[in-house]
Amino acid sequence: MRWDRFVALALACSLLLSGCTGMKRIQPATAPGQPVYGPLKPGDTVVVQTQDGEHGPFVVERIDGDTIVARGGTRFTRQAIVRLERRALSGPKTAVLIGGIAAGAVMLAVGAWLNRNSR
Repeated sequence: MRWDRFVALALACSLLLSGCTGMKRIQPATAPGQPVYGPLKPGDTVVVQTQDGEHGPFVVERIDGDTIVARGGTRFTRQAIVRLERRALSGPKTAVLIGGIAAGAVMLAVGAWLNRNSR
């Protein structure tokens, strides 16, 4: 494979992979003993809607009890949060992407084989 094609393919794949994520709403836990924000953890990208507006997207630095602390120190308490969404992998988007890449690879391989063998 020529290097220019390899670079173009790698760039296309990286652009497509960014489409595998979506925002997923998180409901704060109501049962005792469960983490307040469920699967949320430091390093996650979130969007928070508070009573005074929307904040984000931002990266979670840590969770202190019922408070989410953003990088930079901004704090969001459970009482102030109206809506919380976390960037997460999307199963359907990922499946379509993988299927599309596989189909494209098969088409390229068949095209290359036909090109070599039709002379």
